[in-house]
Amino acid sequence: MITTVAPSTTLNALWDEFLGRWPVESLRSMSLADYTQAGNKDCFTYWLESRTENLGSIWGGSAFKFGVYSRKDQTDKTASSNAKAFSTSHGWLTKYGGSAEEAFERVRDIVASVAEAARAGNLDEVETVDLGATTKWKIAFLYQDRQNPCVLPIFLPAALQALPGAVPKSNCAQLHRALMAAKPEDEPLLTYGQRLWSTAEQVLHSRLSNDEVLAYLQAYPGLTPIKPPTEKHAGFRCVDGRELCLLRSRKTPVIFVQPGDWTDSVPTNATNFKLKTPDDTRSHGLTANAPSLAAPNEAAAVTVGTWEFLMKLLEAYTGTAAPPARASKDNAMQPADEKSGHQVRIAVSHEPLNQILYGPPGTGKTYSTINAALAVLDATFLAQYGMDRAALKARFDALVQERRIRFVTFHQSFSYEDFVEGLRATTSEDTGQVRYEVVDGVFKSLCEAAAVKVTRPQEKAVPAAPIDIRGRRIWKMSLGNTLGSDAAIYDECIEKGYALLGYGGAVDFTGCTSRSDVLARCTANGLQVENPQTDYTVTSVAGFVTRMKPGDLMVISDGNFKFRAIGEVSGEYKFQPHSDYPDGYAQMRPIKWLRVYEPSLPHGELMNSQFSQMTLYELRSPSIDLDKLQRLLGSQPTSAVEAGNLRLGQVGSSDYKITQVTDDLVELSKPNGNKLHFAQSMLRVLADGVRSGAMSVEDIRDKQAIPRLLGKGLEPYVVNGYANVLAPLIEQMLGEAVLTIADREAVAANDARVLIIDEINRGNVSRIFGELITLIEPSKRAGATEALEVVLPYSKKPFSVPQNVYLIGTMNTADRSLTGMDVALRRRFVFKAMPPQVDILKDVEVEGIFVDKLLSVINLRIEALLDRDHCLGHAYFMPLRQVPTLGKLAEIFSNQVLPLLQEYFFDDWQRIQWVLNDHRKPEMFQFVSARGVDVDDLFGADVNVAHSPQVWSVNNEAFFYVESYLGVIDHREAQDEE
Repeated sequence: MITTVAPSTTLNALWDEFLGRWPVESLRSMSLADYTQAGNKDCFTYWLESRTENLGSIWGGSAFKFGVYSRKDQTDKTASSNAKAFSTSHGWLTKYGGSAEEAFERVRDIVASVAEAARAGNLDEVETVDLGATTKWKIAFLYQDRQNPCVLPIFLPAALQALPGAVPKSNCAQLHRALMAAKPEDEPLLTYGQRLWSTAEQVLHSRLSNDEVLAYLQAYPGLTPIKPPTEKHAGFRCVDGRELCLLRSRKTPVIFVQPGDWTDSVPTNATNFKLKTPDDTRSHGLTANAPSLAAPNEAAAVTVGTWEFLMKLLEAYTGTAAPPARASKDNAMQPADEKSGHQVRIAVSHEPLNQILYGPPGTGKTYSTINAALAVLDATFLAQYGMDRAALKARFDALVQERRIRFVTFHQSFSYEDFVEGLRATTSEDTGQVRYEVVDGVFKSLCEAAAVKVTRPQEKAVPAAPIDIRGRRIWKMSLGNTLGSDAAIYDECIEKGYALLGYGGAVDFTGCTSRSDVLARCTANGLQVENPQTDYTVTSVAGFVTRMKPGDLMVISDGNFKFRAIGEVSGEYKFQPHSDYPDGYAQMRPIKWLRVYEPSLPHGELMNSQFSQMTLYELRSPSIDLDKLQRLLGSQPTSAVEAGNLRLGQVGSSDYKITQVTDDLVELSKPNGNKLHFAQSMLRVLADGVRSGAMSVEDIRDKQAIPRLLGKGLEPYVVNGYANVLAPLIEQMLGEAVLTIADREAVAANDARVLIIDEINRGNVSRIFGELITLIEPSKRAGATEALEVVLPYSKKPFSVPQNVYLIGTMNTADRSLTGMDVALRRRFVFKAMPPQVDILKDVEVEGIFVDKLLSVINLRIEALLDRDHCLGHAYFMPLRQVPTLGKLAEIFSNQVLPLLQEYFFDDWQRIQWVLNDHRKPEMFQFVSARGVDVDDLFGADVNVAHSPQVWSVNNEAFFYVESYLGVIDHREAQDEE
């Protein structure tokens, strides 16, 4: 229900602003205009719904939820039932009074009584008040005692019921009390509310199957089966005799109902709600399963996509509160962790291994892949920062940097070699010969990184301290050729704990301290040296013997595009003749192997560029990514330790928020709005103290850091004065470094990877996936009961798809290549619809143009002339939220909307004119207009032109008239005044 994760200080300031404008004492003296007035952004209802939206949203439903409201459209309107009434200026519920003024008197008393009851903590009184549920609970939340809060910023009953631990048939007052009792003492109310809302949202917005809907209907209070369900239908009768019927054969569940005033409480639109007239065809099975909905009776077909919509639909239709969605044995609120005092994270449902987000252009498919990827890789972060786009994007970028997320766009030229594997010509820097090497594509490299088994052959069960790479020289080395006769050298070196260099023949280089010494030793022993300055034998031996030191790190390559081990040089050079290779591999260095990878890891997991063909050379930044190396070694990245691995946002469960991080300082916002700065040097001292074992994070909290780190120059006033802030800061800086070895290996075992495939339907799917189309099925993946593997054509090696690789695709339904979508691919992916979300634009107005209505009517016309797959998405109009000007709207229409319509209708200008309603507008307000052509004058009388041609043109001036857009909605708004 909270729509953004703004800092607590900002949200609390907004809360203060609301109470300053509408103190509880002022409510009983409000006028009707104070309460509601169309166009007035300072009236009470506008504050309640729009200006305090970030404190909890009550968007959705009709304005009758306020009891009485001021109308924007002041034309005459007749109520569809006796429960509602209209005047030219207001609409109201007749249960409150016979006129708007009379109804307001009653509503004002209710609003004031809700606020007063909430301030006193009397939630049962709030529950019994006769006012819209979301409205009264939003009021109760805003006016509660903030020192002793009792109401969550979640106002939708269905959302409260969807939370783990919700007891069926509990009312909102009971649910608020139970959930508040489970709130950790040190977690701010708004943070706790956001966390719970994110959990509820995952249930409410999850897609439904027909079996789930049927089970829910069978358990719904007040619904009685008309007859046992069939394979295609399940009919039910409400307490008042009305019927509903589930059509079980549809891909997305469809429920037939009787239309009525109840629709005002449900967010229906032309896409999910279809009225059926007596002449409309419908399922013949309705006659037996729900006879009142069969032809020729009036009925409506409602498409049900999510739990949230189903619960709203049934509550409105039956008048009975919806029970929790997906109640289960495990659906219980987790207890607090006694040691930490924090609530244990609520587990979320598993994301599908293969999913495609599909919809028309501009519906946010690619935009939503960030949330979809985080739902797989960091569901806890997504739950905590669900609506903070900047935080989500930053976390997404960090995972991309860690190579846990890869992004690729399919196109007509994309091939199997790009996706799986192919051959690439490389030139040996030693011999100058060209050879062809198998290079992994994006999908194979991701799979191998996810499936890699990491061993630590010479590491004890519990190492003394995490490995710190700072100040160490790093070498790349090849141990034998995987395709040559010396391939066994690698296995020998790993097994026996050393590295062998093939150069230098059987010459002993003991005592050499410089390159000139090595050159002299080579010459003295008859080794051929063509150029003393550049000879690679001399260069490699000099590096191995004279420059390499104990403590240096060594990366073992596997060709130019992979690596297979990381070790630490643990001793001095030794001459050790090899029995199998009398002319080579006699130069030895003891190595402590830190990590061995099977299969080899892609070079991108460590490097910013591919490896060189040279056997031995020093790796330097930027060719090697030191942060990646540090992560591979199981300790914190150097940039994280030195510059602070700190994300912008809230610090732990405190009200402090990180607002800026530089190499020298960390800036925080205090609860009172003032700024606080910590030196990075101080934070590094504290982090190093924890990492080395000199103290713990708990010592910082307990103000014991100073005696634990004597002589480090720490200021006691700062460290002890801000202990509760510094402790979570240091925890965040250290990240994995504070985990145990068991913790790290558990993380590694669940190291999921995500591949995002944008425009998946634009590529030749059969050619790109090849034989792997079968392997991506969940049941065919490695470790599954029906697991399969194939031998790849280039590498000739077996390959399977691991269980922890997730594919997220996007598909533009308006793309003409959609019909070419491989049927085999369709069967292996879960498809998630991304329709236009007009409600997002509900509060966007440009000089009297209501953008949501504008988009709705355009899409209705497109759907009538083409289909729903070619509708316009809301994303095109989102810039108007920040810049609600006619100029910006003109830019959107001229540069995006009109060109898209031209593509949709293949330049059929008459249909484009129909979509924009131009044929019913005065010429000056027409975006597209036609003029006739004088055929005789143009071609002469002798030319027989069978029809009267028209020339179409775009009226650029029309884009800057308000009437042009109003006329799209209703042509009467664009008529010239007489």
